[in-house]
Amino acid sequence: MNFMNINIAHYVWQNTDGFAHWQNSLFDIFSKTVEKVYDGKRKFLIDILLTDDKNIQELNKTFRSKNTSTNVMSFPQYESEDIRLIDEIHKGRNVMLGDIAMSYENIMRESKKFNFNFFDRCSHLFVHGVLHLFGMDHINLESESKMERLEIEILEGFGMRNPYILNGE
Repeated sequence: MNFMNINIAHYVWQNTDGFAHWQNSLFDIFSKTVEKVYDGKRKFLIDILLTDDKNIQELNKTFRSKNTSTNVMSFPQYESEDIRLIDEIHKGRNVMLGDIAMSYENIMRESKKFNFNFFDRCSHLFVHGVLHLFGMDHINLESESKMERLEIEILEGFGMRNPYILNGE
């Protein structure tokens, strides 16, 4: 069984209709994402920070030298090449995969702009963040296409529409 620690740093998350349902669905989304990218026997732990623009901007400035807010940030425990060798380098059953931070305001703006359900957008960004923790990236067209295909497939399994077909502005 995989594990998640959720730290709610900004009250607005809990006050949004549908939060409890989304929070409960995160475990299934996390497990499905792990299943798609890992076929070993290890179980994974992640920490999730549900925060606001101000806090994520500070994280972005500190860790990426970018003084802007963003929707999601991933902080992998392992370098991308290491995660592929996780069964060889990690001897315990449970592996700390890393941390994900998500900004409420940024995600809400995107949801409205592209006519997405807020928590579907959160789910997409969560899956995106988990894939980064597993060493995936979108630095070139091939890796971007692979990552997007996985995101679409995982989200469709939960009845969510393709996040790359945008409606709105």
